[in-house]
Amino acid sequence: MRGRLMRRGAVLVAALAVGVAGAVGAVAPPVASAEEVAPLTTPGMAVPLERAGELRLWGDNTYDQATVPASLRGVAISQVVFPDAAALALTADGRVVGWGSNADRLQQVPDEVASAKVAQIATGPYGGAYAGAVTRDGRVLTWGAKRAFATPLNVPAGLRGVKQLAIADFAAAALKDDGSVVAWGMPDYGRTAVPEGLKATAITAQDHQFFALTEQGTVVTWGYPVTGGLPAMVQIPGNVKAIASTTTGTLALLADDTLVAFGTTAGALPPAEFLAGDPLLLANGGVGEFAYVDASRAVRYWNRGDRTGTRPPGEVPAELDGQDLAQIVLGSFKSSSIGYPNSLVGGVIVTKMLRAAAPKITGTARVGSRLTATPGTFSGAPDDVAGQWLANGAPIAGATGTSLVLTSAMVGKRISYESTATKAGEETVSSTSTAAKVSPAGKVASKTKVVKVAVAKKAAKVSVTGKVTASKSVAGKAKVTIKKGKKAIVAKSVKVNAKGAVKLTVKKFANLVAKKLRAKGKKAKTAYRGKYTVTIAYAGNAQVKPSKATKNFTIRR
Repeated sequence: MRGRLMRRGAVLVAALAVGVAGAVGAVAPPVASAEEVAPLTTPGMAVPLERAGELRLWGDNTYDQATVPASLRGVAISQVVFPDAAALALTADGRVVGWGSNADRLQQVPDEVASAKVAQIATGPYGGAYAGAVTRDGRVLTWGAKRAFATPLNVPAGLRGVKQLAIADFAAAALKDDGSVVAWGMPDYGRTAVPEGLKATAITAQDHQFFALTEQGTVVTWGYPVTGGLPAMVQIPGNVKAIASTTTGTLALLADDTLVAFGTTAGALPPAEFLAGDPLLLANGGVGEFAYVDASRAVRYWNRGDRTGTRPPGEVPAELDGQDLAQIVLGSFKSSSIGYPNSLVGGVIVTKMLRAAAPKITGTARVGSRLTATPGTFSGAPDDVAGQWLANGAPIAGATGTSLVLTSAMVGKRISYESTATKAGEETVSSTSTAAKVSPAGKVASKTKVVKVAVAKKAAKVSVTGKVTASKSVAGKAKVTIKKGKKAIVAKSVKVNAKGAVKLTVKKFANLVAKKLRAKGKKAKTAYRGKYTVTIAYAGNAQVKPSKATKNFTIRR
């Protein structure tokens, strides 16, 4: 079984809280074939869209921290973490949602985080007093308790290019795209003293220390010393494939697909029989407990118990047996006044086809305009995603592309775009954009020009030609006015044809001028001479806005 699975490069990483204190156990679901095993996912990181899916929770629910909010049902989730008495989930479209009742209000996601597109979230040990998010553009945002000393809230100015955040009590570390690591916060135990020249592919945190999986496939640590030092096998180049941490210890998946555990308290590490399984999915989170999913999709769990012996066992929901888990995370809850976590909460992401980012439409919702759709996305790698334009929720016949030209028949209707995902063996899932109400066609701008003024001898005739242009038909009317000084000689409405042509001919123009000016005798014969202004005022139509143009001309003979 192992050889067949490993040859396909099929390894999973995650965490789970189940079992009885001090016991080693496994739930034995049906054996998965090589084709069913998914690729590696990194502990403490959001799973990729194709592996995201349904969030399921269990365990202590005193403050509803183990109840998935109604707003997240049917929504693809890519990561979950557990602050004390609360939960934070990252949706596949990059939103952070919190619930429960953390003493430092970590479930109250700051507006700056809620409005950002987030790639990864993190919280500290025992749930901790701090939480953080890495945005998709590589920034770090943190929130939690304000202190008089340095904490994870003191993110270094200008920190960019981050892909993973880890929090260890009052300190934080960020892994950048170039493999370098930056740490800040309280420097006690050397938690901010990153090894010089470190280049890493992943980072994790225990209570007072950080661990990094280096680009050379080894493990390095800084902060509180590891009891007995790091095992020799995690310092051999190329020998470590993945690491995952609880508060008191870390698991490393080696190149031969065996496990090794190390940490700050020898009595908190799991026994050899627990480590002898066939791991696919490593655990992350929890206090004094370790878990992984083995090659047969059985959940293996070990819990050292706590100092009071009052911690109740966790129980994994039976319906998770054999399912396609992409991530599994443990948390703890201080359910009594002893000051030590003594209740458990757990969560898994089951890869499933669900809604991720909803479709979006852009453009002006007006007759004659074109709307463009960006299809929605779905978790679980759908076989197909089809599109459909809707009018008041009903399909528009033949409108399945990503663009739609709005017609007059759509005026007053609410237009939206629906994406529908299908996959063999799963229920069809649809996601719809916000709707836009269609308004009547807007008028386009026009431009009018006086092209030519032709004057016959002694002003026996004056001809005016003009041109109106626009992106739509300009057929309509225009008023042509000819003035001498302030006196209107001609003011006449003429047709404007579909090509925009304007023409007016005024016969006996000289006589008309004399009459308008009330010129008599000798003055009447020369009254036509002088300067004139001609104006063409296009009135517009149902689709085109009005415009006008003016031109001066002089009659001398």
